[in-house]
Amino acid sequence: MKRLLDKSSAVPLYAQLAEKLKEKILRGEWKDGEKIPPEFELMEKYGVSRATVRAAIDTLVAEGFLVKRHGIGTFVRKFRPTFSFEPLISLNYALETFGFVSKNVVLKKGYLKVDENLSCDARWKAVQECFLVKRLRYVDEFPIVVEESYFHPEIAKAIENEDLTKSLAKVFFESLKHIEIARIEQIIEPCTQKEAESHVQGLIDTDTFLKMSRWIYVKDHTEPVYYLLLFMRADLSRLRG
Repeated sequence: MKRLLDKSSAVPLYAQLAEKLKEKILRGEWKDGEKIPPEFELMEKYGVSRATVRAAIDTLVAEGFLVKRHGIGTFVRKFRPTFSFEPLISLNYALETFGFVSKNVVLKKGYLKVDENLSCDARWKAVQECFLVKRLRYVDEFPIVVEESYFHPEIAKAIENEDLTKSLAKVFFESLKHIEIARIEQIIEPCTQKEAESHVQGLIDTDTFLKMSRWIYVKDHTEPVYYLLLFMRADLSRLRG
């Protein structure tokens, strides 16, 4: 059976599944008012447990994309929010869901010139300067993530004076309530210590990392307004072993 979710990913399965189901709604595969498939079908199709399916559905119910009708089933809600991505893209949210206590330390923040490499990675063509927030994230006092957030200059002013030790996804959405998210693209892949070293700089004691790249697009902008590059130790589960 084909597996549509990545069980080796740092993103929880319920969040991956919720994003898959949301895509069906946004693309119109599941119509407004339509009943979604029963739990056992989703379990079989995506190769996950009932608990994972229920957590994904509960996430979309909370976000306003689905509605449960007692004794009947779960349906696509006719009136949905323009965006509500923060729970799915916030690592803070995911870690807290699983009982981890996390904190963020800002290592660097400020404006910097965009060179050719960054321009390519961030998918920017004409951006000359951006706002960088580089942080080290701890979970249960262990350093596990180095993240570099690059903000387009047109939206940087709205977040540069906020508390940047909080969830940046939450800061982003709360500070820019007037904008409409068009789409989010994300890639998570394993990488070597050598590849991560220029970014991690010995801050995390491990030789295996997961690399995550994320681009957030908003309505009326052809280029991303937020580019995230994140390196996480791949053996996070061992910290409580």
